[in-house]
Amino acid sequence: MVTRRPSARGFHPFDPQIERDTIEECINSKLGPGKISKTEKGHRRIVGAVSPHAGYIYSGSIAAHVYHALAVDGLAETYVVIGPSHRGYPGVFIMTEGIWKMPLGDIQVDDELAKEIFNNSKSYLENNPDVHDEEHSIEVQVPFLQYVFDNKFKIIPIAMGLHTYEVCEKIGTAIAEAAKTLKRDIVVIGSTDFTHYGTIYGYAPAGVQPIDKVVKWIYATDGRLIDYILSLEPKKLVETVEDEGLTMCGYGPIATMIIGSKKLGAKTATLLKYATSYDVQGNSDAIVGYGALILEK
Repeated sequence: MVTRRPSARGFHPFDPQIERDTIEECINSKLGPGKISKTEKGHRRIVGAVSPHAGYIYSGSIAAHVYHALAVDGLAETYVVIGPSHRGYPGVFIMTEGIWKMPLGDIQVDDELAKEIFNNSKSYLENNPDVHDEEHSIEVQVPFLQYVFDNKFKIIPIAMGLHTYEVCEKIGTAIAEAAKTLKRDIVVIGSTDFTHYGTIYGYAPAGVQPIDKVVKWIYATDGRLIDYILSLEPKKLVETVEDEGLTMCGYGPIATMIIGSKKLGAKTATLLKYATSYDVQGNSDAIVGYGALILEK
């Protein structure tokens, strides 16, 4: 049995009590939802979501909106969490078995569903647990799920280092078909941050001053990408990011999530919250956009 231990140091606390306290600070912050109403038996209409993956001090308050919505909607059996691979691995990588040892307890990989997804898409997926070590984009979602649902769920992690639309379509379809085959109640969470702006990223098309102009540009640019998510248009999302050289890091995971969610019955998408790291911290040297969205049947 593969055991993965927390490795995203600096993104979230590794102490159980500090982890809970930090999540509650995110919930209650000026940009947070203000509460999380926990329930296990909700309407279960949410099949997909978009959640950011920066350090909790930056994006946790935005992510909390997603987990409040999931908490109200009720407990799913499995959460398929798709994030970009920041370590440069070329390909798409799943874990088909294992345990994630997290500060708030152990979470089991849904091996039956993961193997079904893998079998549906062997030409595009690689079973490689090592890729998930030191990757934060998926890891930072798990404590929020644990805070909401304790350890009563399973996960399937998928890290994407390849974001072409063909790959997104195949993986999204494989996820939905596997869930239908096994009659598994799932939510697909796509993990991304939006625009990465500033000289540290080598990306400042609107200049660096005045800051109001820069922030307005970031809001407008991310707004266009969010509109593609709201209209459930994954191909336009991928094409726009690639054609314009935009710096949304997880456009592949989001496109994959949209494709899978639509095949699982998603009809509408809702923007719960958008803000930038400048709104949170007031630092203009590097600014990143964060969005929280849900897709529902």
